[in-house]
Amino acid sequence: CGDEDSCPFDAENDADGDLLCSVDDPCDYVHADEHDADSDNICADVDSCPFDAGNDHDSDAVCGDVDSCRFDAENDADDDAVCGNVDDCAYDAENDVDEDSLCGDVDSCPNDAADDADGDNVCGDVDSCMHDAENDWDGDGVCGDVDSCPYDADNDTDGDGVCGDMDSCPYDAENDADGDSICGDVDSCDYDSSNDADGDLLCGDVDSCPYDAEHDADGDS
Repeated sequence: CGDEDSCPFDAENDADGDLLCSVDDPCDYVHADEHDADSDNICADVDSCPFDAGNDHDSDAVCGDVDSCRFDAENDADDDAVCGNVDDCAYDAENDVDEDSLCGDVDSCPNDAADDADGDNVCGDVDSCMHDAENDWDGDGVCGDVDSCPYDADNDTDGDGVCGDMDSCPYDAENDADGDSICGDVDSCDYDSSNDADGDLLCGDVDSCPYDAEHDADGDS
């Protein structure tokens, strides 16, 4: 009877037992202690995230009160302990380790700040000659950018100031002094273009009679 009913206008008579009849209870089926814990104006019994006022702000199906990255739907995709919404390199766990302003996931050379300076498609951190696109072409252990003779493995072995790849006589510092088209290192007579014309085993430059094999046999000079 109405005169004995604690909630005369509430057919369920305070269903949630919080001593508030439905006409005075904003959340009929939730105890007053838990009506709207997160103050988002959604009763706990119909609130998908009863303790998260943002109601899963990043829509990752994890309520903010238990979400390690409340505003990052991918929840720290690169596992660097920095949530994506505040991570400058959300997909690079090393966060641009070479400091070239390119995140590792889009950096062709993530560990080379110069990004393959010599353009040889070998990143500087693994390039034996990071400033030599031909990577020590002559194989002399000296990179081309600091090699005085980048195409001469002997590096001007005759010391004539002409690198071997351009030196007509790479082992002859005088470059065929007698002009007989035979380099001095293989010329039997370095300074005799006729190469001992008289065949007396004396080169013309030291033969008193370069065209006389008997050397003035009668001694008449």
